Amino acid sequence: MAHHATITTALLVAFLFSFSFFLHADVAAAASTLSQGQSLGANDTLVSPGGSFALAFFTPAGGDPSRVYLGVMYAQATEQTVPWVANRDAPVSASSAYSAAVTASGDLRVLQGDSVVWSTNTSSTLGNATLTLSDSGNLQLTAGGEQPTVVIWQSFEHPTDTFLPGMRITLDRSNGGVRRTLFTSWRSSGDPATGDFTLGQDPLGSAQLYIWRQTTGGENATYWRSGQWANTNFVGVPWRSLYVYGFKLNGDPSQSNGVIYYTFNAYNTSDYRFVLNPNGTETCYMLLNTGEWETVWSQPTTRCQEYNTCGANAACSDDVSGDGQPVCSCLKGFEPRDPAEYGAGNWTQGCVRSVPLSCVSGGGGGGDGFAEFPGMKLPNFAEWGSTVGDADACKQSCLGNCSCGGYSYSTGTGCLTWGQELVDIYKFPDGEGYDLFVKVPSSILDTGSKTRRWIAVVIVVVVVLLAACGLLLWKCRSRIKEKLGIVGSRDKKRLPTLLPLREQRQDFSGPKQQSDHQEEAEGGKKCELPLFPLEMVAAATDDFSAANKLGEGGFGHVYKGTLPGGEEVAVKRLSRSSGQGLEEFKNEVILIAKLQHRNLVKLLGCCIQGEEKILVYEYMPNKSLDAFLFDPARRGLLDWKTRFHIIEGIARGLLYLHRDSRLRVVHRDLKASNILLDRDMNPKISDFGMARIFGGDQNQVNTDRVVGTLGYMSPEYAMEGLFSVRSDVYSFGILVLEIVSGQKNSSFHHMEGTINIVGHAWQLWSAGEGERLVDPAVRAAGGSATEVALRCVHMALLCVQDHACDRPDIAYVAMALGSDSSVLPRPKPPTFTLQCTSSDRDGLFEGRQADESYSACDLTVTMLQGR
Repeated sequence: MAHHATITTALLVAFLFSFSFFLHADVAAAASTLSQGQSLGANDTLVSPGGSFALAFFTPAGGDPSRVYLGVMYAQATEQTVPWVANRDAPVSASSAYSAAVTASGDLRVLQGDSVVWSTNTSSTLGNATLTLSDSGNLQLTAGGEQPTVVIWQSFEHPTDTFLPGMRITLDRSNGGVRRTLFTSWRSSGDPATGDFTLGQDPLGSAQLYIWRQTTGGENATYWRSGQWANTNFVGVPWRSLYVYGFKLNGDPSQSNGVIYYTFNAYNTSDYRFVLNPNGTETCYMLLNTGEWETVWSQPTTRCQEYNTCGANAACSDDVSGDGQPVCSCLKGFEPRDPAEYGAGNWTQGCVRSVPLSCVSGGGGGGDGFAEFPGMKLPNFAEWGSTVGDADACKQSCLGNCSCGGYSYSTGTGCLTWGQELVDIYKFPDGEGYDLFVKVPSSILDTGSKTRRWIAVVIVVVVVLLAACGLLLWKCRSRIKEKLGIVGSRDKKRLPTLLPLREQRQDFSGPKQQSDHQEEAEGGKKCELPLFPLEMVAAATDDFSAANKLGEGGFGHVYKGTLPGGEEVAVKRLSRSSGQGLEEFKNEVILIAKLQHRNLVKLLGCCIQGEEKILVYEYMPNKSLDAFLFDPARRGLLDWKTRFHIIEGIARGLLYLHRDSRLRVVHRDLKASNILLDRDMNPKISDFGMARIFGGDQNQVNTDRVVGTLGYMSPEYAMEGLFSVRSDVYSFGILVLEIVSGQKNSSFHHMEGTINIVGHAWQLWSAGEGERLVDPAVRAAGGSATEVALRCVHMALLCVQDHACDRPDIAYVAMALGSDSSVLPRPKPPTFTLQCTSSDRDGLFEGRQADESYSACDLTVTMLQGR
């Protein structure tokens, strides 16, 4: 009996031990933290509070099944996706007993049996060390137990190959040394061990991102360069602006002893990640609702995108024939360094000057000029002219410096100059890139001028001969008709000066989806559009003289004109060099001719003759809203009564476009410069070149071509190409905030704690200090103006909410603006537009030792075409 009792007792103890073990495993599987003294076993998982990420042991898909790693993984992805690996170079054996534990000294260790294969190498005297996995994917070791805890280690400071929202790519030169955040690729898709490619900031402080490749000799050779940061994107990355994803540069690169870093924030519910792949490409992925990953962008994908493919002073162009070989060509004024090798495909030899600069031989620089190269990736090793304020000053600065070999100026980059060697130049396709001006002797430029003069002479001679032949034929036309028996055409009807739009359908045909709507004019009548002769339009504008120019837009200039009857008009002349303007011209003629409303600008006619494409509008003597709103000298003319009248008028115009017109229209480019003002300051929405017509059953459309103006575009449109009538509501909200404050949206970019006017407005309004947003000129007027202005701010914050479904439609907006009694709902915080405050940024690296060195820290593919 004693023997049986002993067996029973042993079985009970074993059962209780097994039960406690499984209970412990279940708790670990559901937890997001691991406390001091606890461990994570082979079958245990830590899950972030929102279920976005998980920490567990894994075997890489397609890898060696005997090797096991501890890593952070996406919990919602259908395929195994591991953005961070702990023991990437020290896997544990699948056949052994392994675990991860938080020690009493505050150290995270990966154990194989009793052996430590990987450790964070941290310690803390505060006690109560805890490992936490956040919904950002950051794995943190904290100590102290009570709030606030001290972060003693975090995975975001020690990345592997993936750049996640909230991470930093840092260059720290504050203590005399150079410390950088470095991302290193996997060895292969199935092997997370350290690979051959590394990404990080330029150690020289140019704020450029580099990818280096480890050579067989163990040295790091430059493989790819992002180009200079230009406020919204890199000059070497020709895709939609990174700025709309929250990608930004913090710190001042000109300070040689400071800290600069890049970071980005996810502005919607989609998950994005940048991955340095084993083949050296940096790729941006987006997690779809299906759990699959979609590739958004990747570089380098061609030989020309790789670093300095063609050598110094040569431009690289992708071969359109499709054989994958780059096309190298020397810049103007240069010739191959070694013609025999250059022609044989050895492009790395580059080019040298064919004729020395005059300043080199003592000419003083007066005999030099600049050859222009548009659409380029700007060269490496640029020097920034911080004191140069415009393009002409930048040109003169380079011209007067004998060591300067070229310059470039843009609002994003400022003045950049280069020495005599121009390295890593890429000719972008499709008109992207920046203008590069290379210094060359004037004799080379004159050679081109002489060639053009000879061509002009030949053209003139040919035209004269053709004109003479034509005159001769015209004089002999009666005899020719008699010989051929042709009846005279004197009695034939002339083309009418007023043609139905339907008769011009072959010239302005749009998508089939739109054609059914275009067959219907307002009131069921034909929509007739006057066609003006080019001679009449030219005479009305004094041959498009500069004195009559009212302004210019993305696709041409606008002139004031006077028709023979004395009517004043505004003439929009499409630029001949505009490759995109033709579609917008067709769209505007078809669309606006059918829309008639007091708050929409009226199209009087058009002119189509040869390459000329011209639209004739009613003339607005007060020009556009931005001419008043953003001019300190004229802003005072806009009292609150006028501003509110403009807001209401814009809302009524949008209401007509979205609901009351026969064509349901989304404008897509609503901004202050597209709101025109008549003599009585009545607002009129203009520029329908970007507008789109919706079908009767359509609520949302996806486009592969995102066009518009940064700062006014809704997040879902800017990042994923999705637009609807709620996209216009978002733009209207931005416009209302500008009207109330009298400030441009872009003027808030550099303010502490905010990224634009939306973030600034939210901070003031939520803190009960909304009056500070109202233009001082309006506040000074007193009365009820400030109260109504604050109500407009409240409405604007409802219009600019992150998700389209949360925004009100324009019918509600128009109704609420006209009623003081309706109670407005509380808007949601604009997470797309708020950024970390300084305290938030400091907290990210909280707990890092002063002497610690570290080596680690929509969407469809469309091109953003800003205006």
